[in-house]
Amino acid sequence: MIMTLELWCPFADHKPLGSQTQPKIGVPRIFILHTMSGFLRGTDSMFRTSGYTGTESTFGIGGSYDPEPLDGAIWQWQDLTHSADAQFAGNRYSTSVETSDGAKSGVRWSDKQAESLIRLGVWWCKQTGHPARLVTSPSGTGFGYHSQLPVWNENSHNCPGPVRLGQYKAEIIPEIARRLGGTHATSSTAYPGRLLRYPPLLKGDDVRRWQAQMKKIGYSIDVDGYYGPKSKAVCVKFQKAEHLDADGIVGPKTWKAAFAHR
Repeated sequence: MIMTLELWCPFADHKPLGSQTQPKIGVPRIFILHTMSGFLRGTDSMFRTSGYTGTESTFGIGGSYDPEPLDGAIWQWQDLTHSADAQFAGNRYSTSVETSDGAKSGVRWSDKQAESLIRLGVWWCKQTGHPARLVTSPSGTGFGYHSQLPVWNENSHNCPGPVRLGQYKAEIIPEIARRLGGTHATSSTAYPGRLLRYPPLLKGDDVRRWQAQMKKIGYSIDVDGYYGPKSKAVCVKFQKAEHLDADGIVGPKTWKAAFAHR
């Protein structure tokens, strides 16, 4: 049971938009992720044009394309128990979180931005009592994203885009679950849903899980969560031993073959 719900996140910068005009929603049950297609300060300026009578999000998280010190900054525009107009029918039961991308499509969250998103997600779960898991319908409890369901995305936006969506599913939500105690964490043997390849240098819990499995079955590898040239070389060596295509990419077949070893 939720005894006391904090309206404003204690580690966010509080940026209320004026006199409150939005309806109460009580305890939100879905954390819906968005991408700004722009910058944190620009989004804040847009929201302030109409205040709570216009469009707004509950939170915004700055990224590496914002000027310092806004990479990873968390701004809160709306309190947790009032509606924020960012996801159509989902407004009445959701917390919305915008993340800046510098108006560049296909970019990952920066390390600071991802850490702030994880930290915010942990706080949200503790406040609401909901689990760190991806919802499958509007009636669920947990985490979602703007383009996931038509009722949240009447304008058919591709938000947050495939790159960030992969990061959200494979890294962000599992890490939130891990920090909460792992009750709803993804199985360590389940394929995470993104290709592990180099270049570019990839980082994440899915990389760390694969590295740990490689080390467990006898390969010399650092379990550091970074998929770089050394991890790629181990992957090629493993693929050759398993008679797989030796491309150095950990896809579904290579992942399954790795975790088939006990």
